[in-house]
Amino acid sequence: MATLVAITGPAAAAGPALDFTNDKTPNPMLVEDTLTVAEHDRGAMSGPLEYYDDGGAVATLPAEVNTSQTTPVGLRFDKIDGEAYRLFPRVDGESDNGATWTDTAQWSKNSGASSSVSIADADADSVQKVSVDATVATGETATATFGSNVSITQDPNKRVLTFVGNVDTLASGSSVEVRVVDGDGDYRNATIEAGAVASANDVIANATGNGYVFQQRVSDLPLTTAGDGTFDGIQQINVVASENDAKVTIAGLDVDRKSTIELAEIERDTDGDSSLETTTITDYYEGGVAGVTSLDTLGAWADSASIMDLEVYDVSYQFSDLTDESEYSVNFSDADDYSYPQKLELYADLEVPSAIDLSHGTLTLEYYQGLVSDRYVTLEIASVDSSAEFGNVSDASYSDKSGSLSGQGTTAELVASASADTTYRVHMVALLQTEEVEGMQGDGPAGPTDSSGGGFFSTIIGKIAGVATMVLGAVGIQRYRRGS
Repeated sequence: MATLVAITGPAAAAGPALDFTNDKTPNPMLVEDTLTVAEHDRGAMSGPLEYYDDGGAVATLPAEVNTSQTTPVGLRFDKIDGEAYRLFPRVDGESDNGATWTDTAQWSKNSGASSSVSIADADADSVQKVSVDATVATGETATATFGSNVSITQDPNKRVLTFVGNVDTLASGSSVEVRVVDGDGDYRNATIEAGAVASANDVIANATGNGYVFQQRVSDLPLTTAGDGTFDGIQQINVVASENDAKVTIAGLDVDRKSTIELAEIERDTDGDSSLETTTITDYYEGGVAGVTSLDTLGAWADSASIMDLEVYDVSYQFSDLTDESEYSVNFSDADDYSYPQKLELYADLEVPSAIDLSHGTLTLEYYQGLVSDRYVTLEIASVDSSAEFGNVSDASYSDKSGSLSGQGTTAELVASASADTTYRVHMVALLQTEEVEGMQGDGPAGPTDSSGGGFFSTIIGKIAGVATMVLGAVGIQRYRRGS
């Protein structure tokens, strides 16, 4: 009995009680191409629409992400604040790892007579980073060395060199090598160099860019013999710029692990057929923002990390998601004046919330047209104070949008450049056949009705359903059918 009795009662507060799986059911919405969330804290949040509001509490946008996208979110790997990036070198018994590579005081430098190199804190996006900025003369090198507390003598060739960061400057003819060096000068290295094959095992990047991730087992990197010719330990990491100016910013550095970490699932051409396949990656040589199939595909290394400037694509703020009954009105009533059995009058207040931690992209107000155009007696929009009662907004405040309709089954753009924190009131009157009313109401309640309209219970079918409900409730059939 509760299911139908709730038609005009408490169920209305849950949202417009219509069947939105029916293509004819109106569902105007604000659509955003790219939403940027300043910090997505994976330790405190789950879905991509969660964020810290201006009071510091976790909040969720009243919106949906288009599930037909293969990569609905985007991130830069150099903008992830994760412990895995800064653990190296791992020092037993040290709870706060003061020896980490992120401490520039632990680095040293040297260069040719006409060259120079600077090592600096480059923290950005709430991520600890170190920059190596080299001015290099032809025929010379400039080197930044991290060797503090680095001493790996067991299985050095089984370790994985990991580099996360940006290539800020790569002058013509210059190259940068990240070298893993043993005690007598033998080293294995990965390269940053224009013209190199980006996907090669020993190449970090081949151009300026950001968000590069490189992971490769040390044994797979080329060996340069400068000592006894045997790579038998890891005592330091050198960042060496040669021949011309170069600058790199390091966001993650490691050579201690014996296995790669799985970054996330993206789309990449893995078989050379020029089409993209879904794959879980351990490197990201493309650089820039990585489109990810789901945040759930990030490896365990990122379980408690914070993703800075998370991008969320194709976000919609829909009429169907409204939950406050002051934000909408739905009324079915007789339409004898139009020679139709019924009409639907709908008001919807649509608004995109703003917050310090949210950066909104392009917003449009759209409507999927479920009926032929001449069925829409009224389609108009006004920018209003959200406290304004329905029916109390002057006609002059509305803009007629019926001319935006182009045919059943198409999507109309009602506002081309909408703004966040603005309430857009959609007012619509649509003429309906009886079966269309039934389809819009589906198996659920009919939603709010006003006193003048009559609504669902004013129809013959509605009256029959109402009487049937009372009878079923009286004999307890509803309780029996629901198994309670």
